Amino acid sequence: AHPVYYNFDQGAEEPTHNFYEYGLQNSRGFRALKVWIALQQAGRNGYIKMISDDIHLSKLLFEEANKHPELEAVTQNLSITTFRYIPAGNENSNNDYLNSITENLLNALQKNGDVFLSNAVVDEKYCLRACIVNYRTTEKDIHETIELIVQEGRKVHAALQKK
Repeated sequence: AHPVYYNFDQGAEEPTHNFYEYGLQNSRGFRALKVWIALQQAGRNGYIKMISDDIHLSKLLFEEANKHPELEAVTQNLSITTFRYIPAGNENSNNDYLNSITENLLNALQKNGDVFLSNAVVDEKYCLRACIVNYRTTEKDIHETIELIVQEGRKVHAALQKK
């Protein structure tokens, strides 16, 4: 298939590289299609609401972590909140131990699969990092996440104390 709109110099000594011949779609990928379809479905106001809801939930997570005696809220910006687990009675533990327990906690949470968090290091503090971008996330999910993290954090702390 060599339609007229594919204009390549046929008289050149060395054939021109015709990249359209190397892909199924016969042209560049239409990466914007997903965005276009989502905009058609949700509209501008729908996107505004979804993003606002994510930011609200991130702020709620920060507030709940800040209120909990076993969590230290570190940062909150847009839909991202960072915090770490501090075992009860260990508020004055050294930063290396708190970093270690938070890293082990993150690994346990990821292995468990009930919640997915990533990590961040903020001012030499190893933190759990929650980025809320799923439109199905609810306030109930935030409260359950806090409890899940604290329960798992207690287990990780107990295991580290035995070592």
